[in-house]
Amino acid sequence: MKRFYISIAAFLALTVLAVLFVPGVDDFVEQTFQRYLGRAAR
Repeated sequence: MKRFYISIAAFLALTVLAVLFVPGVDDFVEQTFQRYLGRAAR
């Protein structure tokens, strides 16, 4: 279980760094979350 939380934290950190430093990634991340939340809301 500890490994799961560490992997989630690492993925989150990589996502934040990518959004901050790579142009265009923020739109991709936003679209991905919108799709996921749209499915979850149904």
